[in-house]
Amino acid sequence: MAETTLTPGSDGPTGEPGAAAPDRTEATRHIRGSTVLFAGRMISLGLNLATQVLIVRLLTKGQYGIFAYALAFGPAIRTVISVGHQEILTRFLSLYEEDRRYDKLFGTIAMKVLTILAGAAIIFVGLVSLRGYLAGNAIDRPEAIALLMVLMWIAPIEAIDDVFESTFAVFSKPRAIFFRKYVLTPGIRFSFALVLLVVGGSVHVVAFGYLTASIVGSIAYCVMAWRFFRRQGLLEHLRLRSLVMPFREVFGFSIPLLSTDLIFISMNTLSVILLGHFAGVVHVADYRAVFPMARLNSLVFATFGLMFTPLATRMFARGDREGMRDAYWHTAVWLAVFTFPVFALTGPMASATTVVLFGERYENAAVLLSILAVGFYCNAALGYNSLTLATHGKLSYVVKVNLAAAAVNIGLAFLLIPRLGALGVVVGNAITLILQNVLNQIGLGKRVGIPIFDRSYARPYLIIAGTSIALAAVQAAADPPLPVSFALVALASLAVFVANRDVLAIGTTFPEVRRIPLLRRLAASPGPAGQ
Repeated sequence: MAETTLTPGSDGPTGEPGAAAPDRTEATRHIRGSTVLFAGRMISLGLNLATQVLIVRLLTKGQYGIFAYALAFGPAIRTVISVGHQEILTRFLSLYEEDRRYDKLFGTIAMKVLTILAGAAIIFVGLVSLRGYLAGNAIDRPEAIALLMVLMWIAPIEAIDDVFESTFAVFSKPRAIFFRKYVLTPGIRFSFALVLLVVGGSVHVVAFGYLTASIVGSIAYCVMAWRFFRRQGLLEHLRLRSLVMPFREVFGFSIPLLSTDLIFISMNTLSVILLGHFAGVVHVADYRAVFPMARLNSLVFATFGLMFTPLATRMFARGDREGMRDAYWHTAVWLAVFTFPVFALTGPMASATTVVLFGERYENAAVLLSILAVGFYCNAALGYNSLTLATHGKLSYVVKVNLAAAAVNIGLAFLLIPRLGALGVVVGNAITLILQNVLNQIGLGKRVGIPIFDRSYARPYLIIAGTSIALAAVQAAADPPLPVSFALVALASLAVFVANRDVLAIGTTFPEVRRIPLLRRLAASPGPAGQ
């Protein structure tokens, strides 16, 4: 998040004073910061994927199932003890910094850390108390509960890291986030997994290695934050007796928005719990091996949502409905086209991707990856529907849709998992993602004025659908060798891009790319959207 005022000790804008100069400076810093974080995210993605592949190959299927089962609790624990989104914390820290309310700024940081530690302690005590019951009833491998007692501590460590990350974001320090979040911890985990692949190691050694990497990264964040506050002169404002912890102000805003996390928790954690109970750790291993690959279909969507938010906000403020309609569907097509290469690998060509990454043992998991990829790709290809509803003040509708989708996902999990195992999980998740987006699209039409589907943008979606069907047919009929499969994906992705180049006009929605020489001609590609 770009800062709105100069922080103590920061460099001010150069040139003559005036209203325009600070705006340009802030915009430039925002773009550079977003670029740094995007580059870091790509590095982290590569390291995390490589680490997962090494661990899957290192452990037996049963051992990986145990590890994945215990690790799957992390996101749910992290969400509960954090009591809200990281973006909400950034919002309040920005407001307090702008108003020079350092008593509230430091008080909010202390409040969040204490809340996280207290919540983690309560959950740990609860797990200890229920350990005997869970080991005998929750899953067919009792050692998974013992491993959970270790890996659960990653959640509070990462939650505290989010507090530091929000602080660095407020003070425009993306390089600190880049090093700690995207390089240090993923790098340690990858190095550790690489060593274990050579010398060997048990699932317990892998778990302690994961936890150690998180601890090292958190210590690094603490040191970096202390040095930053001292260098900026902010420690002069830190007085323990005068700290103000705005519980009602922060939590009153964040708790209602926890509904947005319910769907992910039901997909990522509850489904794994039920899968472990009804089907066993082998089904958990199959599901958790392919889940991160399927979520890659959300990479472009998640990364560039930050750029779409101010665009939607400005158009809403101007009452520009026609502009909002065109910008929405133009952006949705952009997401659909540039996410297609990932979808082609994880959807139509899931069989080749699964085997090359995880080996023949996980060949049966390819169908899981394919179905789950369809759900995540539909979520990305339909655009920023929930975000657009929120920027137009329709937050209550978004919350209702999220609650309904979470309820459907939970119901499908109880219905399908006992009968179908891991296949039931991915079918339920895909249905949930598609249903959520359909409901949000209906909300756009009725509450914002954006059509559920804009026929003027039908051609790109038809091209993508036809290309996907063709790839799936080739895979099913010929089962080509891996190099041929990946070559077909590359050619299909290029064909989809070229066929839709006149529709994309990237510079219309993301004018920042005009600053990048290699993309300048692409951003200026002729042809109005939709033609």
